[in-house]
Amino acid sequence: MLSSSLMRAKPETRLFVEAGLDVGRMLDLSADHAHYLKTVLRLAPGAQVALFNGRDGEWLARIEGFSRGSCAVRVETQSRLQTKDPDLWLVFAPIKRARIDFLVEKATELGVGALYPVMTRHTMVERVNLARLGANAVEAAEQSGRLSVPHIHAPQPLDRRRGVCDNRER
Repeated sequence: MLSSSLMRAKPETRLFVEAGLDVGRMLDLSADHAHYLKTVLRLAPGAQVALFNGRDGEWLARIEGFSRGSCAVRVETQSRLQTKDPDLWLVFAPIKRARIDFLVEKATELGVGALYPVMTRHTMVERVNLARLGANAVEAAEQSGRLSVPHIHAPQPLDRRRGVCDNRER
């Protein structure tokens, strides 16, 4: 027979936060999280959400209330322990916007720990929006149940990545 704590319904809403997570801690979530919880999902005080930060595992938290531009939550119990991610990297040449967003989403879902955009001789993209890629990685981690978000490195020329991937013509 399952214990009552395991029989509780798991919240569908998972949010990545930067703050440390432990029992009883009060957190003020960002304006974006507050808007998402209150306006998009229409959650009310008392609703449960799952929080993770990539360090402390996943925790259940209860919405205490909303104020202008923020949401207060109280961390209650840990639902999953933090696990170590595999040392898996993806080194890639940047591609068009919609496709690079898809690449980051799928790499996050597959458990990649670090993303390394590299500029090659034939790369057509001149600029990589790291903030947008980071937001895509966070969203993919929230939706896929992953406990961490991959680190996205600044673009570098391919010849600086030698040792990770040696692409010299022979």
